[in-house]
Amino acid sequence: MPAGPIAGLPRRPRQAMFVVVVFALVGPAAARAEADEAPGAAAGDRPIRVAVAPIAAVAEWKGDHPVGAMVDIWNDLATRLGRSTEYVRVGKFIDEIAAVTDGSADVALGPLAITTAWERQVDLTHPVVHSGLRIAVRERRDTGLLAAFQGLPVRQLAGLVAAVLALAVFSGHLLWWFERGTNPGSFPERYPGGVWEAVWWIASTVVTGGCDNKHVASLLGRAIAFTWMVGGIVLAAAFTGVLTASMTAERVTGSIRGARDLPGRVVGCQEQSVIVPLLRERGAIPREYARMDDAIAGLQAGEVEAVVSENQQLQTLIGRPDRRDIMLVGPIFETFDYGMGLRTGSPLREPLNAVILQAREDGTLDEIMARWFGRHE
Repeated sequence: MPAGPIAGLPRRPRQAMFVVVVFALVGPAAARAEADEAPGAAAGDRPIRVAVAPIAAVAEWKGDHPVGAMVDIWNDLATRLGRSTEYVRVGKFIDEIAAVTDGSADVALGPLAITTAWERQVDLTHPVVHSGLRIAVRERRDTGLLAAFQGLPVRQLAGLVAAVLALAVFSGHLLWWFERGTNPGSFPERYPGGVWEAVWWIASTVVTGGCDNKHVASLLGRAIAFTWMVGGIVLAAAFTGVLTASMTAERVTGSIRGARDLPGRVVGCQEQSVIVPLLRERGAIPREYARMDDAIAGLQAGEVEAVVSENQQLQTLIGRPDRRDIMLVGPIFETFDYGMGLRTGSPLREPLNAVILQAREDGTLDEIMARWFGRHE
């Protein structure tokens, strides 16, 4: 006996009935999924889910709603798209990427540096921000000769001292040769005693401006003496200037004054960001923090010697009253375009890129950044 209501039907009608049933079950779900992510979806359709991690001034949570420069930029873009937004709260910057890749969010707000490393994980939009990296250090209060000498360029200074000594020995030989016959009282005729006295006279002249128990009698000897008198003044002034500048710089910024001083230093940065490999390439030792606030706190506590992050973010972080001991040093040393992240192959990419270009061309992006961070070169 037939076991079911369609068992007695001919084979072809049964196949047709099966197709109808499958389409009835699967078709509406597929249609809903397609409508959810259709590029031209209207404002009444499913909101775009945007993952937001707390990043100072860029995107911070105030109660149930995020605020910040990137949030304002997204709100403008969503309005241009005609879509509503559902913000997804995540704990760390890297969690934005995870939320996009596992499908719990449609957009990683970022901002993400547009690099091949990020492009391997997510699709990146057109740039919304252009900025660069800067260094923050703790203002130093120690002074003294030890701090000053620690900051001097030792290799260059040693080379200069060696050159001056070689020139003094050479000049001492010339001075002794010109003076030995006519002035044996000051420069004995015997070698090397006479040369030693000539070198001693030169050293005394450089340091004190003269040597009381010796005098120069010959014309050529006096020419050498005059050269060293003038040269001594120049050398003393140059050394004093370098030492004073070093003492001042050491007191204010320590020994890190730019990207060239990063090799061998422990530097705080955002975990798993593009900054980590850049610091390693420069010879620094990166220490990663989940939040940049924690990195600044680590700098104040002496855990790291400097913090490297995006310029405008650092300006905001150190602008707080409890961080007056933190300052920026050196110029911007790396620049990046920053965008947002989407799931690979997301249909949002093209319409989102289109409205980003519109916002850039009409000046909206620059206006929003200037409102939050002021205008910068």
